[in-house]
Amino acid sequence: MGSAEDILCRIKNFIERVELFYVATSDQKGEVHLAVVKDLIFLPDTKHIAFKSWFCKKTIENIQKAPNISIAIYDAKSDTGYQIIGKAVSKSIVAVLNGYAPELEKIEKEYPQEEYQLTIKITNIMDLHRVTHSDKYLLST
Repeated sequence: MGSAEDILCRIKNFIERVELFYVATSDQKGEVHLAVVKDLIFLPDTKHIAFKSWFCKKTIENIQKAPNISIAIYDAKSDTGYQIIGKAVSKSIVAVLNGYAPELEKIEKEYPQEEYQLTIKITNIMDLHRVTHSDKYLLST
């Protein structure tokens, strides 16, 4: 399996080849919500990851009330992937639409108007495959 440092290095290299990442949050009732993000990065301490997206309001509401989060990283061609489990520890607004589509805002108020960067503290990581696999954690806790 390798040391935590080896595992994190392998995942850092892997995410450079993956275009999209799937983020799962849930509300306090346990209703799960998915979002798709790009450009996931490991922060220098390797205990945190960050990514930006124009998250819909449900994702932001969920992490405010229940910060547990899961990120799926998967490459279908190689049937290789990882599930990063963690907690959202910060959210920052990095861009705002300013009157971009006011006619749309009147019709549908649920469209995101802010791009957020989320920072996630990694709790653990698991392998992710289509075929039979273990849910064993890769990092020691």
